[in-house]
Amino acid sequence: MNRFILLPGILFAALSATLSVVSLSAGGGQADSDGRAPEASQSVLETPGSPYIESEPIEVDAERLYGIAVAADDRIFVSADSSILIFGRGGEPLGRLELEEPARCLAVGPSGLLYLGMIDHLQVYSDAGRREAIWAGLGSEALITSIFAAEDEVFVADAGNRMVLRFDRGGKLLDYIHGDGTVGPELIIPSPYFDLLVAPRGTLWVTNPGCHRVHSYTTGGEYLGSWGRSAPDIDAFCGCCNPTHIALTPEGLFLTSEKGVPRVKVYDSTGAFQAVVAGPGLFREGTVGLDLAADSRGRVIILDPKTSTVRIFIRERL
Repeated sequence: MNRFILLPGILFAALSATLSVVSLSAGGGQADSDGRAPEASQSVLETPGSPYIESEPIEVDAERLYGIAVAADDRIFVSADSSILIFGRGGEPLGRLELEEPARCLAVGPSGLLYLGMIDHLQVYSDAGRREAIWAGLGSEALITSIFAAEDEVFVADAGNRMVLRFDRGGKLLDYIHGDGTVGPELIIPSPYFDLLVAPRGTLWVTNPGCHRVHSYTTGGEYLGSWGRSAPDIDAFCGCCNPTHIALTPEGLFLTSEKGVPRVKVYDSTGAFQAVVAGPGLFREGTVGLDLAADSRGRVIILDPKTSTVRIFIRERL
């Protein structure tokens, strides 16, 4: 990947963008003030039936929930207040890791290491709960909102600086993608939601919430394409800046969540809408921060900060 000059971070809370929506290109945790969408209200949106049913939620005894991650063995990790809570696949509590400050996001690596995003830097913990490393800070403007730990590399989304950073497992910075439009379209991040993941075949997927799109890159930083459009329709994204979170199912389908009109949906890798997991009627007004994960059985795991629960949805029919 080409290297670019690291520009100062921007104040993303005041940004707004009116962008035209383009057709599919070739190739390829925190709340804002009120979370309400300007383009549509819940009463005018039509939500089709969902093939998913909700199972018993996991109650989380905490004042504030930030992020969620699922390990290879389906253990569920929740960042809540200044701790990490660990649950079994059945929702049974397995342990608790106390922290000095809240982790805004988290990821579990293939080796079992736990990566925590602490606003401007990462901390790494062993599977036994021992802190292994504190990585160097990313600057005063940094706001880490997402982490993805691959086999040999760790990808970090920094909403404050509009950057995706690629590290080795030891915390050495290898390269980065700056969101100024030098590589691919400019990243518009009006609120502190900026998510990423790496697909099994090595494609890096990054949200561009201000443009209502999901972009794809090689892990080396070459722009490949994007999908998504701005509209109140169920197959599109509405509000000032959506989707807020993305995740992959074991089958390679995309899960997306939105704020303003809170809803969780499924798309294929080309951006074709597949199904609703949970429509706005299943969430309380003002719900934001619906972090997502999927376990090995394809269950959709949703962090619901408004109700302090981990909600689990199972696909009932095709």
